Amino acid sequence: MDSRLIVALDLADSNQVLEIAKKISNEVFAVKLQWITVMDKGISVVKELSKITRVLCDFKVADIPYTNSNIASRVANSNAWGIITHSFLGRDSLSAVVEAAGNMKVFSVVAMSHPGYSEFMKEHVHDLVKVSTDCGVYGMIAPGNDYKMLREIRDLAPDVKIATPGVGAQGGSAVMAIEAGADYVIVGRGVYGSSDPVASTRAINQEIWSALGMA
Repeated sequence: MDSRLIVALDLADSNQVLEIAKKISNEVFAVKLQWITVMDKGISVVKELSKITRVLCDFKVADIPYTNSNIASRVANSNAWGIITHSFLGRDSLSAVVEAAGNMKVFSVVAMSHPGYSEFMKEHVHDLVKVSTDCGVYGMIAPGNDYKMLREIRDLAPDVKIATPGVGAQGGSAVMAIEAGADYVIVGRGVYGSSDPVASTRAINQEIWSALGMA
């Protein structure tokens, strides 16, 4: 059965990231890569990882259109499967990422899983979903630990893919996130912090398949 699990390898040591990715590559849909890993080895780590599995670059791109375009182009040329960008910069900046991405999948952040996002971002979620849809993103990032918000986003954007962080260490449930409308579940510490990453990914896959009625 196909996995709906994206593992966030939010580690600074690129060798450790590559080692874990090799172990879990047959168990996951993709791995998510942070800037912190690129700081260790450079953009070449994206190319290395892409030989092992799909790579979703969680770079949360947030700049003027010219800079966004340059970042997205460089990531696409490194064979990444996808890139995560912020949407609050507006249509011009978001469109620049989508246009430069080519065949690479663009996920826009419309809501986040940490408490602080409610200070400024939460009241604008509907607007961020609208601008993301208008710009033609492939997917959106929405919280897997806020099921009410996740359902709202799914209702507003029925045709896009939704990937959800906030599952596991931040209190969210993979099953409940899937039931609320997520397509992919993002888990980090529950896998890379495990003594047996393969067993952990398999256990989460079973949860997801159960929620989908596939177990």
